[in-house]
Amino acid sequence: MKKVFKLGQIGIGHNHAQGHMEAFRRHPELFEIIGYSESSEYWLGKRGDLACYRGIPRMDEDTLIRECDALLIETEVPDLMRAARKCIDMNKHIHLDKPAGEDLDEYAGILRDAKSKGLVVQLGYLYRTNPAVKKVFSIAESGALGKIMYIETAMSAPRSKEYLEYLETFKGGTMYIFGGHLIDFVLRLMGEPKKIEPILFRSGTDGFNGVDNATALFYYDKGVSVIRTSAIETGGHRRRDLTVVGEKGTVSVCPFERPSVRWMSVQNGKENSYDKEADLATLDLPTNYDRYDAYPEEFHALLCGGSAGVYDCDYELTLHKLLLKSCGIID
Repeated sequence: MKKVFKLGQIGIGHNHAQGHMEAFRRHPELFEIIGYSESSEYWLGKRGDLACYRGIPRMDEDTLIRECDALLIETEVPDLMRAARKCIDMNKHIHLDKPAGEDLDEYAGILRDAKSKGLVVQLGYLYRTNPAVKKVFSIAESGALGKIMYIETAMSAPRSKEYLEYLETFKGGTMYIFGGHLIDFVLRLMGEPKKIEPILFRSGTDGFNGVDNATALFYYDKGVSVIRTSAIETGGHRRRDLTVVGEKGTVSVCPFERPSVRWMSVQNGKENSYDKEADLATLDLPTNYDRYDAYPEEFHALLCGGSAGVYDCDYELTLHKLLLKSCGIID
């Protein structure tokens, strides 16, 4: 019999709050949902009546934390670190949505204290469980592409005037909100870069002045990896892409979720007058899945003592350091 953990959600203001609650409620054999907390009348009015919150009590935050074994932290982005610190201080495991604040030392302290107490901190990087991304990782890490030379990846999300105004509150704009997902790909496959060059651009679209399209260049010995984010690209959801270029082959998927473009080209040892010839393959990828599906079982496994694999505290701290560098927040 699997242990059932008592679980609550702090905040409903994060864009992933609904998806996570829906996913965890589908697993009563793993988690007993105790309740959720939210003090903002704005978010209560906007999301409080969603089906995923019906039938579970809204509770005072401190009471909720005390009664739970683990918490989903899904507050608005600026409040994530406050909630995370409170949970760790109260000796509770957390699933922490991202990004993890503009103060690297504050985040490092949370991870350090969690590790010393034996507490789980699972980060909300959705694409780690994505079938297309996992396939790319598998191919690249198998050696089929040879040594990885560079990666090109983009995440666009055309947004409303309201959202563009929201982006003004973050120093890195789109890079701060979206870039962590993409940096995660590059860090896992290539390690830390020798140098990062942030390019933070304000288009002035709709009269707003925040960073609405941003690029980061990651310099390595063999090449420069490119990370691009945008909130103003029409049809941008269709161009969330990942291309990994190795010495012996290339693999590409676009968009990440249910990709319509999915191919791999590997050199076959032949050459003609034009270029090195390659064998082209179309990747067979599943399409019937939800982006949040894997989280409950993975979180449960971690709570039961399972390994986080490559995504340990040191990796998570390095990832966030690279994100803050890409945003120009730290040098």
